[in-house]
Amino acid sequence: MLPQKSAATKALPYVLHYDAWLTAGDGRLVALAERVFEMLAPPIITPGRKPRADAAVRRKLCSVTLVANLVMVALSPVQYAGLAVPLRNGRLSRYDRKDFNSDVLRLVVAEAENEGLVSVEEAVFKERRTVVAPTSRFRQLVAAHRISLADIHHLEGRETIELWAGSRRSGHKAPIDYVDCGEADTMRTQMGEINGILNNADILLDGQQTGPVHLVRKFRLDQPEDVGGFDRHGRLYGGFWEDLPKEQRHLLTIDGEPVVDLDFASMFIQLAYCRQGLQPQSGDLYVIPGLEEHRKAVKSLMVSLFFRDAEARRLPAGSKEVLPSGWNMKRFKAAAAARHPAIAHLFDTNIGFELMVLESEILVGILIELASKGVAALPMHDGIMVAASHKEMAVETMQNESARKVGRSLPVVEKPIRRLHEITPPYGALGGLRVNGFLG
Repeated sequence: MLPQKSAATKALPYVLHYDAWLTAGDGRLVALAERVFEMLAPPIITPGRKPRADAAVRRKLCSVTLVANLVMVALSPVQYAGLAVPLRNGRLSRYDRKDFNSDVLRLVVAEAENEGLVSVEEAVFKERRTVVAPTSRFRQLVAAHRISLADIHHLEGRETIELWAGSRRSGHKAPIDYVDCGEADTMRTQMGEINGILNNADILLDGQQTGPVHLVRKFRLDQPEDVGGFDRHGRLYGGFWEDLPKEQRHLLTIDGEPVVDLDFASMFIQLAYCRQGLQPQSGDLYVIPGLEEHRKAVKSLMVSLFFRDAEARRLPAGSKEVLPSGWNMKRFKAAAAARHPAIAHLFDTNIGFELMVLESEILVGILIELASKGVAALPMHDGIMVAASHKEMAVETMQNESARKVGRSLPVVEKPIRRLHEITPPYGALGGLRVNGFLG
């Protein structure tokens, strides 16, 4: 099955995932962090014992990081509903900061809640993490200290190449503390270049700052004991723009310019054909006779066929309702195989994660090449967004990089960027608009 958004994201749209490497980078934010730390009640200590100096240092470091994350939630124009915080105990790995741990974070969050600085929605087992949100009291402190997102700094050291085992279907995903190798080092250097160009660009949403950018590449194994590494998945995550509704993309600017949205057409089907050394027929590859008016459903179902390791017998949840009467999985697979006989044997082989790696390698090559020319591009898995003046260069780069990776240039299309007034009454930019159930 094709990977979906995390349960935390589904339960609370625009939840920001806690980043332990965010900290205070400016005097005003340092002052706010000091004020918050002073407000927190110190932990109870056994009578007659003195507090450990190193414990106090860890607690303070953790509180500064929590404050920086809460400021991101409070000030970001993305309008996050809260902060998804990992509070489960576990052995420290390459993905964790070593100067404090979940025990310290759990303590600081509880102290901040007691002081009325945050509200806490407890984690739900196998569904979502604990969600922490800044209260009006915290927001008042932010305003009083005249904090902006420019005051937040991202520390060096956070891993950019992640390896995970498990899946949503198994109900558990675990980070793998892999051994460094030349391949990982190369990819880490590439991600450093990509994050560097993005953090040096002026990326605004609705004319407002958006905070530090830290993209990561995520690879996966089916099981922790599986042999392998960086040959499955590999997509880039961590950009706020990835989950931004299409109707808000016109609010994005890079270095003062509006963006254009460039996409590889029918990317997954194209890559499946490339894997076979073939080229598909021209036209929309997601058009299936009898389902011409249901392209979105066809695309979702077609892609899902590459993420099954057993024969697909039933339609995924929600698919039956959006298809015409009389369509089931057996009929859809037969129609898809008739439309694409050259790749039908790849259905139900779970080849999708290998295609994802190829897709991500093409994308990383595009981002690196554009960065070498001083052009910042926002990755979107199978496409990019760039400043309008760089459109022609970006299209040429996408075609060249895809040809270098798969032997032929993949078709690139410009997706229209819709504006709010084209689909909703004009409420202004973001103000007053209800976004996925949350009032902006």
